[in-house]
Amino acid sequence: NRPPSPRGLRKVYNRRLSPQPAYRLLSQSTGMGPKSKKKSRGSGSGGGDDVPFSSPLTAAHMDQDTTDKKRSIKKQNAETSDGNARDDKERAALKRRNDAKRARVERDRAEEAMLTESIFGGGAEFVGAGGDGLDNDLFEDNDPVADVPAGLFEIDRTGAESASDDERHHGDEKNHQERPVWQDSNEEENDNSPGESDADDDSDDGEAKAAWVDEDDEDVAVSLMSSDRLRKLRRTLDETEELTGKDYQQRLRDRYQKTAGAAVRTDWADVGALAEDEGEERASDQSDSDDDEGPSAANILASTTSLLSTSSKLPPNILKTIRCPDANLSDPNKSVVSSVQFHPGADPDAPLLLTAGLDKTLRFFRIDGDTNEKVHGIHFPNFPIYSASFLGDSGSVVISSRRPHFYVYDAVAGKIDRVPCIPGREERSLETMATSPDGRLIAFVGNDGWIILVEAKSKLWVADLKMNGSARAVTFSPDSECVIASGGDGEVYKWDIRSKRCVDRFQNEDGTVTSSLSASSRFLAVGAESGVVNMYNDRATSVSSGSFSSKRQPIKSIMNLQTSADYCKFNHDGQILAMSSRREKNSMKLLHVPTSTVFSNWPTSKTPLNYVWSMDFSPGSKYMTIGNDQGKCLLYRLPHYENE
Repeated sequence: NRPPSPRGLRKVYNRRLSPQPAYRLLSQSTGMGPKSKKKSRGSGSGGGDDVPFSSPLTAAHMDQDTTDKKRSIKKQNAETSDGNARDDKERAALKRRNDAKRARVERDRAEEAMLTESIFGGGAEFVGAGGDGLDNDLFEDNDPVADVPAGLFEIDRTGAESASDDERHHGDEKNHQERPVWQDSNEEENDNSPGESDADDDSDDGEAKAAWVDEDDEDVAVSLMSSDRLRKLRRTLDETEELTGKDYQQRLRDRYQKTAGAAVRTDWADVGALAEDEGEERASDQSDSDDDEGPSAANILASTTSLLSTSSKLPPNILKTIRCPDANLSDPNKSVVSSVQFHPGADPDAPLLLTAGLDKTLRFFRIDGDTNEKVHGIHFPNFPIYSASFLGDSGSVVISSRRPHFYVYDAVAGKIDRVPCIPGREERSLETMATSPDGRLIAFVGNDGWIILVEAKSKLWVADLKMNGSARAVTFSPDSECVIASGGDGEVYKWDIRSKRCVDRFQNEDGTVTSSLSASSRFLAVGAESGVVNMYNDRATSVSSGSFSSKRQPIKSIMNLQTSADYCKFNHDGQILAMSSRREKNSMKLLHVPTSTVFSNWPTSKTPLNYVWSMDFSPGSKYMTIGNDQGKCLLYRLPHYENE
């Protein structure tokens, strides 16, 4: 009757509270003892199984594991089959694309061979067989003229029409014979002079005949829907009809004059105009052989615009302006218009205008004061344009940004040249630059007061010009003989390009940082960050003088701007000086240079200038355009210069 020890009590307590195994609970509930458990191992159909015992709980767990394994295997099989199906679809799509591309290439080659054979008569073995072996469909070209066989360009197609009309109406067998391009007068059977025979031919047909005409051109049918390049020749989006050879040539000529011809004049190649002038000259020679003044002299004396450099006097105080539709109304800029410029050699009545800005796009417009049709545009990825300028009267444009490289775009050939850097220079930004009026040189503002001269043709470094302070503004003289620059110290430098020596140097009277420069044939305008614009006499200096005056009195100090004078520009005859600021809204003034007075009637408080970033005058000052921060190019017509 001894009480149990604490250790024994703990064992009994733990045995009662501890969880029992499943087979013990099952044996307690069913009355199966250890002997029955041994019998259950050896009994049943699975006597050889590794399962130590058979129970509903373990069977359920095993069934669940088997089901999960089957599901995972089924899922893997489904994913594998889906992947195989996707691969098959991709391979089939790739095969279809390759087949379509191969068929398109073969179709283009066959069409080119057919055109070449029809034009040249069996020359497909060296033109239509792919040429250089390159796939031309892989390259995108905005100019469809590059893919046209050379034989489709004829000098004049009107002669072919007149010749065919003569053949149909008169049935003359001699018209089928080839007419020689040149014939010696001694070999002619008649006694008439070559000039008389030419005059007779011209009088019969009324227009000049082409040197060579291919009659098979009329049988050529060209589909404008066959390629993307030919679709640009459509006049309407719904046009799907095939063109004849003559219509195809006319479309190509129109396209060329619209794109490349916008930057370069092509009227010299008009055979009809040349023949008409020659006919007038021969007629005048025959009518009056003693007259020394021919049509050439008459054309020269018909107008004095190109002979005289001065124009009529512009009245002061009041400037008459007429608002026109925006120059870029057909395709406005998406951001600030940082550069606008008219082509220096364009027609004064319908000049060509370029616009560029921070939206990385260069656009060209044909300005007529009414529709202002867009010629074309080009996008430069990752290159916000800060400066853009024509290279003289050529069709090339220089584009610069806050990058160590710059671009030269040939608008005539549609070619882009990327200049990665200037050899020997480490500038990380070339955003400020100027081009010479003759298009030979490009001046970039560099670091630490350096002005870098680059040759436009070779894109190579020419010279470095050094000034004491930092360089902020640069420009060329109108005769392209000198470079003018100024900057942080307010000193104005003038270098002779041929000798690379400083020929003039003086301190701007304002004394603050120079922000803009502009030069005319007589004056030099210097804009400062204080808003003061000083106008100086651009006196002639010699290289050998070597003496500079430290101070110079300006002719006029214009203080109408309250903020930095960021832009200055003379018009073509130097009678108007435009001044503007980017830091204040509607901040722009026009100065009448002969009287040094500001025009009081324009701009008004309702003129929608906003923040002016750029502006320019057309070659004859008939138009004035202003680029602002809203992406618009405001266009104004100056009636005073319309009749000049």
